Amino acid sequence: MLGHFATDISHGSLPIILAYMYQAGKLDSYSAVAMLMMANTILNAVVQPFAGNLADSKPRPYLMSLGIALSFSGVMFIGLVENQILLYSLVCLNGLGSAIFHPAGGKMANTFGKAKLGKSMSIFSVGGNAGMAAGPFYFTGLYIFFGLNATLAMCVPGLIMIIIYTLKNRYYVVACRQEQKKVAKAKADSDEKENIRGFVILVCVLFLRSAGWFSFMAFLSLYYMHNLHISDELATLLNGMVCLCGAIATYFGGTISDRIGFNKMVTISSLLSVPFIVSFTFTSSPMLATLLLIPFSVLFFTGMSPTVVIGQKFLCHHVGMATGFTIGLSMSFGGLIAPLVGKLGDAFGIEYVMYAVAAFITTAAVTTLVIPKIPVAR
Repeated sequence: MLGHFATDISHGSLPIILAYMYQAGKLDSYSAVAMLMMANTILNAVVQPFAGNLADSKPRPYLMSLGIALSFSGVMFIGLVENQILLYSLVCLNGLGSAIFHPAGGKMANTFGKAKLGKSMSIFSVGGNAGMAAGPFYFTGLYIFFGLNATLAMCVPGLIMIIIYTLKNRYYVVACRQEQKKVAKAKADSDEKENIRGFVILVCVLFLRSAGWFSFMAFLSLYYMHNLHISDELATLLNGMVCLCGAIATYFGGTISDRIGFNKMVTISSLLSVPFIVSFTFTSSPMLATLLLIPFSVLFFTGMSPTVVIGQKFLCHHVGMATGFTIGLSMSFGGLIAPLVGKLGDAFGIEYVMYAVAAFITTAAVTTLVIPKIPVAR
């Protein structure tokens, strides 16, 4: 959980950092912001399956430390550089770190999850969501005093976790080897097959969710600043508050899904979230907009950890790869869509970005109805 937090606090701060860079004149358009977000996902998308395969083949807990280090290294210096090639390289490095961490971290959560897999994956996901939520608060607090130089402090949480992981590396290796033996024995004794078709449908749903959420988070602060006319600092804090609500909801989503079923949790929460995001796009009141986003983020994230478990059940013999796709690659897809959404905002206004977000979220919610069912955990 804390390792996921340390990784995603860097990733979570990136949209806010880019928003401040836009305000400072270092980026000249919405599409420039979106292009950088896309660059963040390119290596992530390419590396994610390979990182998942590495995590599955043998115990490699050191991949978690490597991922954390690359993640914070990718944002530490972006507030200081002027060279565009270097800026894009650093943003890509952050995406690479995220790609390496998630399969290894998700497999570790699966190893220790045992019978309460929904709860285990929700705790793991909470760490990431909490990091995404804390990123805007953490950076903005430092930005007030140090400006864009505050990016240098993004390494602190990651360095702490790398030290902890290094000290516990042997323990993790032993635990993973024991679990690997159990899985191999269970595979030999069982005729359970992987559900590739179900996994493909799930990934399509996650791609749609990712396109909506990634675009939403990339432009939410700018939407508050330019369309709802509130201050930069307050927009940043509201951005973080939305993520914080989602982080809390993630834990309860996994715990409840252990009881009622993973598919049911995903479908119900997804469908209930739709009216709130649609209503958000039509309000001009900052207060009402925020009140709508609280239940939206809670419902959206309630279905997050159950989707990871469903993916691991579908690819039951390749848990690391399943985690890489469901947490990493599928979420990275949103970064590839964000430039198109950014161009939509440049052409017609940023409110059209939120219309696109609502369309993605709605389509994803409806598509959850066709995900093949998996057994309820007992």
